[in-house]
Parts: sequence; structure tokens; C-alpha cells
Amino acid sequence: MCVLRVTGKGFDADLHLAQSGLTANKVFRAGEYRSDGKRYAVSGFGVDVSRHPGPMLSDQVPDAIAFLKQHDEVLTKLRSAPGIDDMRLDFPVDLRIDRRKVMAQFDYFPPELVARAGALGLGLEISLYPPDLEELARVEK
Repeated sequence: MCVLRVTGKGFDADLHLAQSGLTANKVFRAGEYRSDGKRYAVSGFGVDVSRHPGPMLSDQVPDAIAFLKQHDEVLTKLRSAPGIDDMRLDFPVDLRIDRRKVMAQFDYFPPELVARAGALGLGLEISLYPPDLEELARVEK
């Protein structure tokens, strides 16, 4: 599920989230404890962009393009908010390389997504996750 992440050291996440009208799936503030016991160095929030549960980039991209079209004005205003250091779309993708059947993995961002994200000052990130090993074992049997 693609997520918009907005962060900054001097960023008032609560204020700018309220002003944006976006609904966050997570809000965090600099100095608060993370789930791993460390403290957040920056403040920020995450917003669900794609509700598609699949780990394939090709399934998430159309939702991301639609989100950018729908929220163009809000994202433009948000980009100029004081304290923001980074805005990005994070696409979680399952690692498909397994050394037996898949030797390389290629994921593609179409020009429309790249152009829209770039025009809004958004970075694009792919977060790779290991496959569900139990599921792989069941499929291979």
C-alpha cells in the first residue's frame, strides 16, 4: 500500500495535517518514542495513497496517480509549509528474487507518476520487503 510520508525537524505535523484535510494513518513528533524504543528525530505523518493490498508496484501506481491528481492543490500548499524537509511516496514491494527462479527484479515508474510527483516536489521510494517464507514453501510444494 503506497503511503505519502511528510517529515521535517521543525515541522508542526498536527497543524499542517489539519490544514491539509488529509487523513493520516500515523502521526509522530520529534522526541517521541518509536516502537523500537528509540526517539523520532523528526516530526511527520503518513497518509494512505493506495488502498490496494497487493505488494506489486503496478497495482499501486494507478492509485498514486489518482491521489496526486485529486490532492494537487493540497500537496502544493503542503510543500511550502514551514519546517518540511521531505515529502515522498513510499511504495512497499515484495522482494521477488529467490536465486532459483527469479534472478533480477525490475519495477517501473511510468512518466505520468514521475512528472506529477516531481512537479509537486515529491520523491519516490521503493521499500523492499522479504517474501512470506511460509507462503513460498506452501506454493513450492
